[in-house]
Amino acid sequence: MKDQPVLFYCKDGILYPVALTAEQHQILETTVKLLFAPLTIVNKPQGEAVNLLGKYDG
Repeated sequence: MKDQPVLFYCKDGILYPVALTAEQHQILETTVKLLFAPLTIVNKPQGEAVNLLGKYDG
């Protein structure tokens, strides 16, 4: 997996990853670049990233 911005939803104190379409992901990346440049990454990992969609093309 490449380094990239991801979106999470917080419900009752638990973080859930949000699945995005390719178009939605491109919009998220553009928004992050416009609003948060330069991006500061804090060295407090939340865990290993897992692709929940696998090879889903829908």
